[in-house]
Amino acid sequence: MSRQALFILVTRLETAALVTLSAVLLASCGATHSETADEAPVVEQPRLTTAVRVRVSPIVATRIDRAGTVTGLVSAFRKATVAAEVGGRVTKRLIEPGAIVEKGQLLIELDQQRAQLIVEQAKAIATARAVDRNQAAHQYRRGRELFAKSVISEDTLDDLGFAEQRTRAQLLAARAELSTAQRALADTRILAPFAGTAEIVHVQEGDYLQPGSAVATLTDFSKVRIRAGVTAMAANSIAPNQIATLHFEALGGVALRGRIQNVGRIADASSGTYPVEIWLDGPEAARLREGMVATVTLPSSAEEARTAAPASSVFRKNGNTHVFTVFDNKAKLTPVRVGISNGTLVEILEGVIVGELVVVDGQFALRDGANVAVGETR
Repeated sequence: MSRQALFILVTRLETAALVTLSAVLLASCGATHSETADEAPVVEQPRLTTAVRVRVSPIVATRIDRAGTVTGLVSAFRKATVAAEVGGRVTKRLIEPGAIVEKGQLLIELDQQRAQLIVEQAKAIATARAVDRNQAAHQYRRGRELFAKSVISEDTLDDLGFAEQRTRAQLLAARAELSTAQRALADTRILAPFAGTAEIVHVQEGDYLQPGSAVATLTDFSKVRIRAGVTAMAANSIAPNQIATLHFEALGGVALRGRIQNVGRIADASSGTYPVEIWLDGPEAARLREGMVATVTLPSSAEEARTAAPASSVFRKNGNTHVFTVFDNKAKLTPVRVGISNGTLVEILEGVIVGELVVVDGQFALRDGANVAVGETR
């Protein structure tokens, strides 16, 4: 065999061997892939259908009382520190602390001698000015008669008229001085401005008082004022003449009824609350003392029924207010618009109607369209 023929034979044998080896390798790879697929088949996961257990409550139509309770402080209906209006020495002290006084009753009397002398002097001056006024008026009338007869000149008549006007003004001033002196004399007797109790007496007999010196502190507890501060929401829920319930721990928790007198419109700068004043009268008021603390249960001015849901059913999602309503054991995410609230109930302005069921417990495990199992209805 020639060398060329030998080379061609070897080449063909190598090619056949390579083809056989490739077939064996391909068969081996295919068998491995098939065995792996059989060991780990892909299975589609089933959808979650388990019902979420929740509690529900119906939407109702009811009155929403928003006011709640606040703390108030008792103060006297009237309280005044009576002061001297003129200076002088105390000659009589006619009250003691705790004394019951009537309106206009004499409390303290100052030395009246100096004031009486001033009154007498003012009277004398006023009398003299009255004489001057009468004389000037008479001369003016006489001057007009003479001027009509051309006996005196017009300038002379004018001088008589000016003199009459001057004496008239002097008389008015003298009478004013007399009235001032008489008022100063009256002010030496210091009287009670209202009926009440003398809580403190600040002076003793013999003390010298300057104008404005404190004499006695009087209080009137025939009825009392209870002042409290409320939020803007509560202020809009109450009105004058409504009845508030007052509990006093200092009196053993006794409950009394007072009438709202005023609800302020200007907030207190320090607390941000609006002032409310309640009046309480009758025999019970006499048991109270200034500074006592009262727990005030305020009424609500809302009389009409409102569509309301439990506050626990309302939540915010994506910046909006929602509830989960339930129908045929499915939850529906429902947007709502809310109004007033008292912490227990929330007014629903739109989104649901009376009678619909809303989820009050378990809603945070829900999604729109989820199956639910109702466990309890509140």
